[in-house]
Formats: sequence, structure tokens, C-alpha cells
Amino acid sequence: MKKFFVLAAAMAALASGSANATIYDYTQTNGDKLTIDTDTNSGTMIGSTINVSFTSNDFANFTGGAAPSFMATLSSLDGTRLVNGQQLTDNPLYSTTTHPQKLIFSGSNVNLWAWWGDPIVAGDYITNYGTLATSSTSGGSTTGGTQVPEPGPVSLFALALVGLLFERSRSKKAAKAAAPRLAAA
Repeated sequence: MKKFFVLAAAMAALASGSANATIYDYTQTNGDKLTIDTDTNSGTMIGSTINVSFTSNDFANFTGGAAPSFMATLSSLDGTRLVNGQQLTDNPLYSTTTHPQKLIFSGSNVNLWAWWGDPIVAGDYITNYGTLATSSTSGGSTTGGTQVPEPGPVSLFALALVGLLFERSRSKKAAKAAAPRLAAA
């Protein structure tokens, strides 16, 4: 009986090993692609005039959706933005005081709140939502933010349960068959 509980607990743990992180891919109306990975707390924005990567611990709480209301204070922002034919990097001036670098989701907009160039020649980079696709990074897949378990662990759990029931039935039959021999002895 002890074997049954140990095996059942192990199989339940395996079956519950579904996705714990999601990657959200937004294709903006201008063609830019914005990606947020809730497992690595990182993201990218790539398009014809921008190519940046960023990190924020706030991304762990990002739940996505077609038009989320969310703000993440960035802990890093790397890459370039094309302004008036010139590739500019982020300027961290004021990033720890009046103008912290942020990624802001509001209404139909995404705002990469930062200063660009040294000296500063541009401010926020604002785009509009287009389409959303989500995917799981481990153990399953997501569709529209709803987790869908992977069939492998669920199938393994069902197979193990059938095996345990078969073994239990076999043990009972063996015990019944042995009972008359024990009584005769």
C-alpha cells in the first residue's frame, strides 16, 4: 500500500508540472514586434526604427491580453532607436529620478518611456497594439493566456493509474487464491 501512495504522489507531481511562464508576442500596427517573457523577466521591441531589449522584475506579474493595463519599471534597456536617420542609444539621464525607464501598456498604446541620444534628441517611443500570440515556455501551451496542459504528463498519469489498479486487482486475486491453501494447512 505504501508503494501505491509513493507512486501516486510522484505521478500527481509529474502531471501537475504544467507551464509556469508565458511568452507574449505583440505585433504592433506599425509592424514592430514586442515580446514579453514572464519567466526571464525580459522583453524585446524590434522593428524598422527600433531594436531594443529590456528587463524588469515587474514582468513576472504580466498577464498579457489583447489590451493590458500594465506598467513595468525597467532595470535595463539596451539597443538602438532610429531618429531622423540616426541610430541612437538610450540615455539613462534622470532614469533614477524624474524619468525612470518604463514600458507602459495603456488603452491601445504601448509606450517605451525613455530618453534617446546624448545629448537627448528624442523621448518616448509609442506604438499601438496589433495582434497578440502567446506561448508557454515549458510543460504545455497557452492560447489567449489560458493554460492548456501538455498531453504527455496527463497520459503518463492515466497510464500509471491503470497500472496501479491492475496490480491491486492482481494482488487481491492472488490473496484469494492463497486463502484456501492457508486454511487447509
